[in-house]
Order: sequence, then structure tokens, then C-alpha cells
Amino acid sequence: MMTYNFEPLRVRARLRTGAVCDKFMPLDGILLYQVHRWHYGAQVSTIPGGSVISENRTMSLPFKCANVGRHDWYYLCSWAQWSHEAEGKDYWNKRFDNAFASLIDFGGRRGNVIIGSGDYKAYHMPVFYRVSEMVEWYCVGDKAAVEALLSTVTNIGKKTAQGWGRVALWEVEKWAEDWSVWNGGRLMRGIPAKEAQPGMPYNIGVYGIRPSYWRRSNQMPLMMPL
Repeated sequence: MMTYNFEPLRVRARLRTGAVCDKFMPLDGILLYQVHRWHYGAQVSTIPGGSVISENRTMSLPFKCANVGRHDWYYLCSWAQWSHEAEGKDYWNKRFDNAFASLIDFGGRRGNVIIGSGDYKAYHMPVFYRVSEMVEWYCVGDKAAVEALLSTVTNIGKKTAQGWGRVALWEVEKWAEDWSVWNGGRLMRGIPAKEAQPGMPYNIGVYGIRPSYWRRSNQMPLMMPL
């Protein structure tokens, strides 16, 4: 079993392009994907709602945990803290190019490429993205292990194959205080609703408490950052 040296850290990503993601974009989710790559190799296909590991098994991340032994445990790792971000909308398109129709062998018969349905269906789908010079996370983790996992992360968010979320530089540095959950009176990530502190501003919502955030078993009512 690997032994970690936990300490407060700040993780910063300097971005080249906008990222397709929600405003929270948890760092522990990004690193869980990297841990899977280390253990199982590159991802060659996906199954909606499926995973290569069972629900009862978790992959260890180099972060300290809160609520150990409870169903609502989570990593001491903040959600994304954006620097002067803006939101935008774009589109991705998929359409058969009729200029190459002559290259198709229809077996000597008159053919037609159907773009209303099937394999060649045309798409014009919206993409909502966030633009920022950089995004930061605060955590209690092992600096060397976090740096090693981030060393091969070139993009973050969704639609990375289309160039979104390109990272120019990762920076991991020791931090004087633990801002993984609270920074003064500001909530930095979702935590169980029963841990609410009187007088602290927050929202209540249903979201994942830990990665994988899409798993229903990891989703529950949480105190959410404003």
C-alpha cells in the first residue's frame, strides 16, 4: 500500500482554450481518470453509465479523506476556482460531404446517402464552454503523486478530442492553509447537507460527493458553493 505525505496544496491549470464543463469541475474526478489509465491502460471505448471497476471498489487517490468509513466520505479537494471566467456557446457538426459521394460503391445501382438518420445522420449540436486564463483547486494531498498524475493531462473537461480544455501548464505548490473545504466563510466544494454551519452562505443541491460524479450511488443532497 502506498504511503502518502499529505499537506495543503494549490493546483493551478493555465489554459490555452475554453473548457467544456460545469463550473465545479472537481480535480479528484480528473485524477481518478488518470489513475484508471495507470492501472488499466488507455481508454479505447466507453459504455454509458458503465465502469471498468465495480461500485464496491474504489481507486486510491493522493488526497486526504473526510468522513472515513461513512457512505458520505469525500476527498479534501476543492472544486474549480475560476479566474475572471466568461461563458460561451459554440457548435460541433457532423455531416456527410456530398463532394465525395462519387467515391461510394453502390453496387451498380443508384444510391443515396441518408443523413436524416442512421450512421450518416447530420448533427449540429451546441457546446457550452467556460473561458478563463487559469483555474485553481485547493487540496490536502501528496505533492509528488499529484504532479505525477497531472504530468500527462493535456486537456480537461469534455470534447477534448475537438481541442477544448487544452492545458498550457500545470502548477502544484505547497499552500500555507487548508482551503480544500472552507476558505474563511466561503464554501469551496460540496459537502453533506448535515454539515451546514450557521450563518454560512450556500445552496442545497443534488450532486456527487466524490468521483465518479456520474454514479448515482455517489450523488446525494449537498451544501453547494454559491
